[in-house]
Amino acid sequence: MLSEVRRKAAVRAIGVRNRVAVERDIRRVRRRHAFLRSPAGSPSRGYALAVSLTDWPYQLKLEGILLKALELEGYEPVVLTSRAAAGRARRYAAAFGCRRVLVLDDYLDGESPDVRPLLAGPLTVQRLKALEVDGAHVGRQVLSTISRNLRRGSVELESAEARAWLEQLLPNVLAVREAAERILEDLDPEIVLFNEARYAGYGSIFDVALLRGLNVIQFVSGFVDDAFVFKRYTLETRRFHPRSLGSQAWDEVRAGPWTEGMQRELDEQFEQRYAGDGTLGWQLHGWTRRRDAAEIVAELGFDPAKRTAVVFSHVLWDANLFYGEDLFEDQGEWLTETVREAAANPSVNWVVRLHPANLWKLERGTQGELDEVRAIRERVGELPPHVRLLLPESDVSAMSLFELADYALTIRGTVGVEAPCFGVPVLTAGTGHYSGRGFTEDSASVGEYRERLRRIAEIPPLSTERTELARRHAHALFCRRPIRFTSFRTVAMALERSAHPLALNLEPRVRSREELARSDDLRTFAHWALDRSGIDYLAPPCAE
Repeated sequence: MLSEVRRKAAVRAIGVRNRVAVERDIRRVRRRHAFLRSPAGSPSRGYALAVSLTDWPYQLKLEGILLKALELEGYEPVVLTSRAAAGRARRYAAAFGCRRVLVLDDYLDGESPDVRPLLAGPLTVQRLKALEVDGAHVGRQVLSTISRNLRRGSVELESAEARAWLEQLLPNVLAVREAAERILEDLDPEIVLFNEARYAGYGSIFDVALLRGLNVIQFVSGFVDDAFVFKRYTLETRRFHPRSLGSQAWDEVRAGPWTEGMQRELDEQFEQRYAGDGTLGWQLHGWTRRRDAAEIVAELGFDPAKRTAVVFSHVLWDANLFYGEDLFEDQGEWLTETVREAAANPSVNWVVRLHPANLWKLERGTQGELDEVRAIRERVGELPPHVRLLLPESDVSAMSLFELADYALTIRGTVGVEAPCFGVPVLTAGTGHYSGRGFTEDSASVGEYRERLRRIAEIPPLSTERTELARRHAHALFCRRPIRFTSFRTVAMALERSAHPLALNLEPRVRSREELARSDDLRTFAHWALDRSGIDYLAPPCAE
């Protein structure tokens, strides 16, 4: 009893310290960058809306900067938040000169929609994924949120735990959809920004904005610090990954120049990303190092005369299910069935690389056994000597795996972009943003995928032409799609402090209103965002 009292007291003390730290951060922004609180001009072109719904300081400050860029172009900034996040959201919005903050809960009518007809009969993952209501992809939003909350790649929808989440989330998603209609009707924004765009809550607003034909943009982190990728969405493109290269941009890249300078730029990008430099690289790869392929083979006890296939597991509960059609029921089934086929095929060595992001996304020290490890043990059993797991904490770098691999496997992960740049054939188990572009081995059915795995030793390395195609694609994604921002910088705490609200923080670097107005990065973003002619931001290719 005494230990439980102490635990609760410690939790309360941490909460108090965190709140104090955030308040200090708000005061510091207001004191050091007071000019940000003043309007950048006279708004005359309409509203720019950031759909936020979060109290995470880093995202709130990033949205503040992006809204400031649009304010410089004559748009009045507006933030949409939730009641739970409103206190902190209002404080940060005000620090960036945003005086109008809408609260989603104020637009809910208080009635809980009847979802029983939608849940009648046997409910499978595929049926839930396909569930749409008035044009909104509510099923995928709910499924992804359940998976994220349960931290599981395979969700048994008939279980009491999943059913409770489903019965709570589905009415909420439908209610938010109706609230989104009222919000967007009242405000009629010229542009709508999202960071998260598809989980429950966000997804309903995202879909309604698309149905209304608004200028909808999602932004996500790039591949190096202070770089962000922007995609404009329509109803036709809403299933595309935000980091993807649309068909118009791909046509330009495929037909455009391919120079030694572009080759070097891509190689430098790979080295930078996997050296553990910067916040993102450090989070994903900071503990890894370049290892010789022969050393890895010997350490894993493999036959050096055999080729090696590397299975690059996803974070099983992450958002990948939004961005294409899967061959398997879910990402957990893909992993275990792939490992089952690997166990039955000793013609090659098999490495199963569990995603390194599990280390910080799950705060592994308090989570126990990984879902992936448990699922493999329960569904496949003891693995034979030719199949080895690499846990997230392994010090083997991704670059080492690209050099080791003769084949790579994924559903639609970034490895499908990266590994072909090294001549490695990638076998995919679902459609994605790079499917059918000539440098991956895509299967149309589970049977075709399994057959490829059984005959994997017969697949030749990529040709020079296919490897160049992959490198052109990767260069566009990694070097031309992101906007590298200089008007702010990202600051990170040590990995063990990842639960702190300021573990990732954003510090403005501009020091005056004049410097703000001259910021090329903000103008680049704003001018692209307001020109609806292009789906993807794509910088010009580098000069030789």
